[in-house]
Order: sequence, then structure tokens, then C-alpha cells
Amino acid sequence: MITATTLRCALLAAALSTGCAVWRPLPGGGFAGTGSDHLDHARLVLRDGTRTEITDVTISRDSIIGFRRDRFTRFAVARTDAASVEAWQPSAPKSFAAGALLTSSVLAVLIVTMIILLSGEDT
Repeated sequence: MITATTLRCALLAAALSTGCAVWRPLPGGGFAGTGSDHLDHARLVLRDGTRTEITDVTISRDSIIGFRRDRFTRFAVARTDAASVEAWQPSAPKSFAAGALLTSSVLAVLIVTMIILLSGEDT
């Protein structure tokens, strides 16, 4: 019974380790210099306070184009109307913590399994 619980915890840790990313603001002049940049996901805040998440985003020198996640419709806005753009990017501290959690969970499963196997030899 202990092994099944430990295994479930290890599988849960592995499943949770896939969420090691955070929203990070993109610098105003740091993207779409001469051509255009592509992002899988972006969170956009307009100057009027509207917030929206868009996918399949293309950022050019004068516009931001993508698809709204909530309505599945095309979305386009002038760069001058955007107050900020945030991109979904990997987080090193979260990735390290998830890796440490996964490693310790696997080690715990191995140690418990070894104890059970070694204690079973006496009977």
C-alpha cells in the first residue's frame, strides 16, 4: 500500500513539473526590430486597460496579430495601442524545483522498494 501511494506521488510530481513557465514582459524595443517575431502565446494589455490572451502571435514593427483564446477569433491591434506584451517563457527556478522534487520522489520510491524487498527475505 505504501508503494502505491509513493508511486502516485511520484507520478503527480512528474505531471506538475510540466508547468515550469511564467509570464514575462517583453521589452518595448527588444522585439520585432526589422522583421517580425513569432510567439506561441502572449498576454496583451491595451492602453484602455483591456487585457487579452492571444495565440499564434506575430509582432511586427507596427502591429500585433494573433487569435484570441477566449473567442477563437482573429485579433489585430496597432503597436501604439498596446501598453504591454507578456510572453509565456520558461522559468529556471521553477524548473530546478520541479526537477529536484521529481528526483527526490523517484529516490523515495526506490528506497521504499528496496526496504520492502530486503525485509521480505526474512520470511
